[in-house]
Amino acid sequence: MMAMFETGESLLRYYLALEGASREMLEAARAGDWDSVCRLEGACAVVISRLRKLKLTCRLEPAEEPERMRILRAILSNDAEIRRLCEPLPEMLDPRMPLPGQASVHMH
Repeated sequence: MMAMFETGESLLRYYLALEGASREMLEAARAGDWDSVCRLEGACAVVISRLRKLKLTCRLEPAEEPERMRILRAILSNDAEIRRLCEPLPEMLDPRMPLPGQASVHMH
């Protein structure tokens, strides 16, 4: 049986909420809607804070661990994609492209 807390929801539901929010953040990032990304990031921080507190008194059942790990992997994947979309660093590191403010040098 799942560990329950005062709201009657399982601890796993908080992980699922984070997964959903990270998916929404990724969709917003893909659309270039950075205001929504920031808003959702704030909502995630609230859920994470609550989850940390609940983990002190609640435990997942061993059978729930694979789902928790799947969720965490999905969140990490979404986060990596969001970072890729908002950080143009890889393009800047292309040796064929001059950095901003840098004159191009041609070798003959």
